[in-house]
Amino acid sequence: DVERGFPGQPGAKDPFTPVSLADQKRAMNALRTYVFAPTAFDAAAPVWKYLQQQRRGFGFFSQTEDPKIHDRSLAIQRNVLAHLLHPAVMKRLTDSKLYGNQYSVAAMTADLTDALFAADWTTPVNGFRQNVQLEYLDRLIDIAGLGEKPATGYDRPSQSAALAQIQRIRQLVRTNPGTDAETKAHRAHLALKLDKALD
Repeated sequence: DVERGFPGQPGAKDPFTPVSLADQKRAMNALRTYVFAPTAFDAAAPVWKYLQQQRRGFGFFSQTEDPKIHDRSLAIQRNVLAHLLHPAVMKRLTDSKLYGNQYSVAAMTADLTDALFAADWTTPVNGFRQNVQLEYLDRLIDIAGLGEKPATGYDRPSQSAALAQIQRIRQLVRTNPGTDAETKAHRAHLALKLDKALD
């Protein structure tokens, strides 16, 4: 919260007040349930087969007609990840610890990893989750400076938090390769990215 009251002004509050830990955790839990959960897009399932483009002049001949459901869902998830993992947001989590914030960048990225991976360790990984897990891992690798095009603007605590989650995901993937063919293929893809980044 930002306040612009003048020093000595009656009722003036502190210029910066961090969002409470409870509110930050509640927001992360909402994202976990409504954006990142394996069932996050289930409510739309009954309409997927009706998502046909309008036929005004049949002007879509340069592309296919199917609705690209996974691309649409990943675009939503990418936007959320872009905000949460933006260098300014991650730096703010660290800086605001100096004036009361209790939600560290390490805690936020750990919660995000849980939101994106925890529900899949005993069940097959659906297509929505495969896409967003790979997207998240790519972002972590870039933040940690381990990718071909390392991301810029991240402070050291953000890079360290990203590296910690990369190592955590690597351990999880190694101990649980999956049971069905799609999950095994997906986890092998994750493992390859992890090995290339860390070895």
